[in-house]
Formats: sequence, structure tokens, C-alpha cells
Amino acid sequence: MSYGAVSLATDAVATIVTANVERVSLIITNIGSGKAFLAEDASVTSGNGILVMSNGTFTEDSGGTRMYLGPVYGMAGSVGTVVTFWQRTR
Repeated sequence: MSYGAVSLATDAVATIVTANVERVSLIITNIGSGKAFLAEDASVTSGNGILVMSNGTFTEDSGGTRMYLGPVYGMAGSVGTVVTFWQRTR
């Protein structure tokens, strides 16, 4: 298991979680005041990322099937965006 918080910027991409072949679930929550955008690569933008609104959550659980094991990157839609993550592993 791993968990933490990442401050996102509007002008740079941050790694929220790195690739992990042992991942079985992942929760990312936007605890900041702005929008967060997530993607599987560092080319994430507000136009191609998955939108997570303030106080919103992105969740993925294998549930016995395939799970995304790669990295998750993020960027902010406005200043003051912080995401927390919780990653459960085997």
C-alpha cells in the first residue's frame, strides 16, 4: 500500500503515482479548490485528461479483472489543486 498528496501546477505535469505491477486498486481524490486532469502519460492537458472536479474522486479497482498498472500523471486547471492518492498492492 502507498498513499500521499501531490500539488498540481497549471504549467507543468506531475507524476501522481508511478507504474506498479502489484497494483490492485487506486483512488485519487481532488482535495484542492480547482479542477484536476489525469492521464496515463505526460502529455496530459485540460483538453485530453480525465477531469476530476474539486472534491471529486477517480477510482479504479481490479475486481478480479484487468487493472491499469502504469503511471498516472496530472495537471491543474487552476492554482490550488492538490490530489491525494491511495494505492493498494498485492
